[in-house]
Amino acid sequence: MEKTLIIGFSVAMIVASFLIGWWAKRKVTSNKAFFGSTGMFGPLAVGLSSTAAVASAFALVGVPGIIYATGNPMTFWMLSSAAFTMAYIILGKKVRAMAEIGEVASLGDISDLRFNNNRLIKALLSVVIFLGCIAYLSAQIKAGSELFAHLLGWEPIVAAIVIFGILTVYTAISGEVGGLLTQAFQGLVMVVAGVIMIVSFYAMTGGFGNVMQAVGSLKEAVGGDVTKPLGPDFLNAWGRLPGTISMVWMLIPILGTIGQPQVLTRMYALKNPKEMPKLSLYAAISHAIVGFFAVVVAYGVLYLVATGKVNPLAVADRAIFVFADEAGFIAQLFVYAAVLAAAMSSASLFLSICAGIISRDLPSALGMKIPENRQITASRITMFAIGVISIFFSIYRGDMVAILGTFGWGTLMSATFPVFIIGLLWDRANEAGVMTGMIASLGLNLLSLTSFKWPGGMPGYFYIIAIAVSLTIFVSLMTKEQKLNKKLQAVIDL
Repeated sequence: MEKTLIIGFSVAMIVASFLIGWWAKRKVTSNKAFFGSTGMFGPLAVGLSSTAAVASAFALVGVPGIIYATGNPMTFWMLSSAAFTMAYIILGKKVRAMAEIGEVASLGDISDLRFNNNRLIKALLSVVIFLGCIAYLSAQIKAGSELFAHLLGWEPIVAAIVIFGILTVYTAISGEVGGLLTQAFQGLVMVVAGVIMIVSFYAMTGGFGNVMQAVGSLKEAVGGDVTKPLGPDFLNAWGRLPGTISMVWMLIPILGTIGQPQVLTRMYALKNPKEMPKLSLYAAISHAIVGFFAVVVAYGVLYLVATGKVNPLAVADRAIFVFADEAGFIAQLFVYAAVLAAAMSSASLFLSICAGIISRDLPSALGMKIPENRQITASRITMFAIGVISIFFSIYRGDMVAILGTFGWGTLMSATFPVFIIGLLWDRANEAGVMTGMIASLGLNLLSLTSFKWPGGMPGYFYIIAIAVSLTIFVSLMTKEQKLNKKLQAVIDL
């Protein structure tokens, strides 16, 4: 009976998301609304949608999984809550102001306004964002399929087709308008689930002191065919990872949040620019709850394993489901819905971004003119094609959710930093510098897809971001300064 109710609750959330997307289609009155929902929503809706899009299945499934597997380092992911405030206060007002000086329905439009409609920059930006979005989208699909594989025993491919087929339909119907509203609803589900699970963690474990004592006092836990290393070393600052790699895990959430498309696109969706501080507050608080939720789940499972209440996990990504099952019916009800909400919210956003790139930004960068009335149709067709590609990539790519997610996260950082972070914060950034940074970013991201191994054992995107940013600054200083019009200069000076 309980299982039926859990399934019913998750299905109800899917249906509600579909109905919200269907209702929102009447608000799609222009290309700008469909592709960007520019200037259409208040701070609470935008803040919750930001949390849902950033705190994706990567967070709810991948973060507990990697903490369970390696120890403390991924706990730093919680710091990205503070990064929301940095992003919206420092960069948000500039991005929102760009929508006042020109037509903005995508990140490519901001690139055009900042860098004199440079087609090469727009093309490079589009390609790198597309690669990152596909990886991130695949992580969401993989997490959603893991949920239903655990709950119903479905084959992952079946679960992925059912869930993300529905998501693709409602995203294609209403574009970013419906996407933002469904994400706000899904973000609320995640926050409620977070509160329930935080309370459950303290009720089940007695707090972090008990967790640390149980995990630190046991060298390893054995159950079935699985042995789980534990002990004091597991709980040190770096866990079982080298210190340099753990430092990367700390930097990823702080720096990466600022430049993520799911954050940048929400900046120009805000109706009133004066409400940017409210937006940052709502986003930071809701994300902090969800972030703490992901962390306590991981430590809760470690406690259960250390105390012999559950066997060590064969698949780290199932940590959240195991803890929910032990926490009881109410926790299961909301956690399964929250994971589904996390996967769907991020997937709809990245699906929309990818489709917009293929149907709008890339053709524009290549000098092709697609009539506005056909852009939406092209985008809808593209969504279905991208959905199919991402489903098969996620299922037949064996990486953990966290690995797929961080590859996408890092790839997107390397694309956005030269154009948006440097470009909007520094008036000396010019076309030559940004082009150089983007070319380096694209080439190195493609290299990372091969068997090439970066030195020090650190992920490639750490080096890619550093190289792209350094080249952008160096070449900008070594080449002719770009003349900015008064409106653009005023935006950068904000």
